[in-house]
Amino acid sequence: MIIIDKFCKGLTKSIGVLCLLASFTLTAHDEHGGTAKYLGNSAILVQSAQTKVLFDPFFHRDFGIYQLVPEDIRNAIFQGLAPYDKMNYIFISHAHDDHFSAIDLLNYLIKHTKVQLIAPKQAIDKLTALDDFESNAKAILPRVHTITLNYGDMAWSKIINHTKVSAVRIPHAGWPGRANVENMVFRVTLPDGTTVMHMGDADPDDGHYLPYKAHWQKQVTDTAFPPYWFFYSAEGRDILHEIINAKHHVGVHVPVVIPQRLIETKQSYFSTPGQVIKLKTQE
Repeated sequence: MIIIDKFCKGLTKSIGVLCLLASFTLTAHDEHGGTAKYLGNSAILVQSAQTKVLFDPFFHRDFGIYQLVPEDIRNAIFQGLAPYDKMNYIFISHAHDDHFSAIDLLNYLIKHTKVQLIAPKQAIDKLTALDDFESNAKAILPRVHTITLNYGDMAWSKIINHTKVSAVRIPHAGWPGRANVENMVFRVTLPDGTTVMHMGDADPDDGHYLPYKAHWQKQVTDTAFPPYWFFYSAEGRDILHEIINAKHHVGVHVPVVIPQRLIETKQSYFSTPGQVIKLKTQE
């Protein structure tokens, strides 16, 4: 897997230009396998030939630690400028302020009338509680897919416009604290077969995952996006390599000041908005 930003670091100016061209070529090649573009914190754009997905794109809190989505990217998303045009789906992992802004989401859904929303009930409740939601409810609600899961419930699954979606409620990091947070681990298979997994702020305790091992083993995930702390423990790495059935892993939720401990893991991770990777697909 090539992460363009890492590949380009330290190169001479002339070679760097070639590297920039390679980045454009990689994005264009998305039609034959898919790419993932890092936007900030846990926000990612995944796209394949005819499908585009945003995970956790709207938020305003960085807690003085995490990477906000840069204003130019935010503006491009709201305006529907390439590559954020013709968006198909938005997924919200959970309703914390460093992953979710209800007002931003509402404004986006009002303007972009074909986008489907998949989110836990806590996030949908915040969305529908906004003053301007009621006047737009008729246009928005048919596109909203609310996930209502308790801890330990069977996986939620649905096919939405030829895209296969499953969700499992996995506790937020810090278990058993924050047990009330509806954090979703999404597995999304696009119509071309590209499959990704977004894990929100999942807790790296294998006891949460083992009951769903059979569910995840039924479908190989090409690339999973775990929060970076999964790389720190043998238990976290075991979840990634033995339980969730993902072939590749790219860490997210990385602090702006990258922890030395994370660097020393030598694992792949997103850290700079605009980084693009080619998603590997299974044969």
